[in-house]
Amino acid sequence: MDRSVSFTQLAADLHAELGWTVLHVGAAGTALRADPQHVSDGAALVGFLSFIRSHPVQVLGRAEIDYLHSHPEQLYQVKRLRVLILAEGVEPPPEWMAALISEGVSFLVSELPARRILVRVQQYLQRELAPRCLLHGVLVDVLGVGVLIQGEAGIGKSELALELVSRNHRLIADDSVLCILEAPGVVTGHCPAALKDFMEVRGLGIVNIRQLFGAASVIESKRLRLVIEIRDMAEMELADMDRLQGQVDNWDILGVPFPRLRLPVSAARNLAVLVEAAARGHYVRESGVDMLALFDRQTREVGRRL
Repeated sequence: MDRSVSFTQLAADLHAELGWTVLHVGAAGTALRADPQHVSDGAALVGFLSFIRSHPVQVLGRAEIDYLHSHPEQLYQVKRLRVLILAEGVEPPPEWMAALISEGVSFLVSELPARRILVRVQQYLQRELAPRCLLHGVLVDVLGVGVLIQGEAGIGKSELALELVSRNHRLIADDSVLCILEAPGVVTGHCPAALKDFMEVRGLGIVNIRQLFGAASVIESKRLRLVIEIRDMAEMELADMDRLQGQVDNWDILGVPFPRLRLPVSAARNLAVLVEAAARGHYVRESGVDMLALFDRQTREVGRRL
């Protein structure tokens, strides 16, 4: 989906943090969009004054203004300019302002250092313009691993997440998870604003996890690392499951493959313990340890001794 950020949204969202003032709102069509060839790189839209690789959002501090005072003609060589941010309280000549306003350029002014403004606006646009999607499921932070729990409605996802929270793990989102491609190969999960801190548990209704378990029981976002699908499997499916590796495949989210483990649900199984063990196992595998290879080596050595 083609995402965009308007100038008014940018100015309003960062006003409290950067303390800037809107000097002029340019053309109504001022909207910032990521390059279609680099949809996950919204930060590339922002930069210091450049005549070779122009940016739609440019930051001018004292060094840039001093240069333009000596080379005023260079200002008109800037291409694609949509938003000009004047940092460090600089004041450009009125004729520059008039010329750029006629071109539909929007202006912001702040007393903060240019570098700080540049980095923060890059972070903001990187997040806002990144590809994203909504997934049904529950996202929890288990031992530092972002685990997305999926399954059919009513199978017990929220109850499992509630038990994990009671075991000192942290909830990110229940029922609906906002996934954002923050960087190549990096997907983070967030909670939609309307659902923040809340969970629906059958039999209990709507509960506020922060109020029940404290502020440490919830977290705003987490990098997604593992998907666990809980399923009500028939006996035949259990019999056919690989007992050495379980039922594991890869699932694609925003073009990034994630390992997906399927866990069968039954009255005798403690799913919270299994999810904890799966998170620990995933962490070990990411550290370069192949537990199945270790088991195979050990059985071979025992076989040779016998």
